[in-house]
Amino acid sequence: MADSAIPTLFSQFCFFKSLSYSLYEYDWYNFVEQWQAMVAVNAPIPEFTHNLVPFFSNARRLIPVFHRYLSFARQDAEFLNTLTNVLMSTPLMIKVQEILRSPSLFQNYVSALKLDNPSASHTQVMQSIQAFLSALPAPTRLRIQRAFAEAEASDSMGLSTLTLETVFQLLRSDTQLYIDVLTTLQLNQTRNMPWDTVVSKIRGIVTAKKPYIWSDMDQFLKQLHWGHYQVDYGYQDDASYGEGHYGDYGEYENDDIVERVEGVDYYPDEQDEREFGRFGSDMQGTSTSTGGVKAAQKFEGGSQDGRSLGDQFSKMTVADKRPVVATF
Repeated sequence: MADSAIPTLFSQFCFFKSLSYSLYEYDWYNFVEQWQAMVAVNAPIPEFTHNLVPFFSNARRLIPVFHRYLSFARQDAEFLNTLTNVLMSTPLMIKVQEILRSPSLFQNYVSALKLDNPSASHTQVMQSIQAFLSALPAPTRLRIQRAFAEAEASDSMGLSTLTLETVFQLLRSDTQLYIDVLTTLQLNQTRNMPWDTVVSKIRGIVTAKKPYIWSDMDQFLKQLHWGHYQVDYGYQDDASYGEGHYGDYGEYENDDIVERVEGVDYYPDEQDEREFGRFGSDMQGTSTSTGGVKAAQKFEGGSQDGRSLGDQFSKMTVADKRPVVATF
């Protein structure tokens, strides 16, 4: 595709996805935080280059693409807004893409987000997302709703991956119950609802379906409220996580990159992306606003016995000092 062509939403997503895979999770958070800070003060484009190029040390082939994207941003402030929306949406988009495993469905999801439509209201974006979800099979829809709920909980409460997984296990891997509990839990922040009221609501939800697990859940909520947790960024600083690896998304080496979309490197297991690349020109007309980025966050899990779960309480956190990267 010609260099003069505006990058599609899908190409922007591929770019940020590839960069995220090249970074430790903490470094990805720092990248997003610095980007957000510069957008907030309307920093000149050269400042983006100066501050962010160091993050590409493990993905040098992405640097020319980065410069090209910034050249478009220099000419059009709306493109910078779209690029920022895609950046903020990337972690959740990665999860949804993995769940859907369909290029056409993922195209519909990206379109529903309205990331390049600054005039789209929060209500319009939510309606668009709900229309997309309603067309999916129930099991797939539930998995995506779980991903949304987890992203929202991480955003509003700073819940770590370990904390979220423990909640899911406490609820005996009941996905709908897990979604309901996470949604209710956030009322303390989103609506300033008193903590005791939130706990009472959760008690009603849990005991109506699984009364025998309330004791463990009650203990968890007390630990959560007291803040007796440690920060968990979801990555290891050891040999198993060297250069070119990123958190929960698997161990991908830069040497494995074999395909390109608009000059953007991506990974060979991304079969959907190769197929979906055909839709690139059509996606130019898709849209999404910042409200859309905030709209689409809502899940998955395992099980564990109550005694071992209790041992995890002291390792969890609701006080992660990290920027939000998975919101819609």
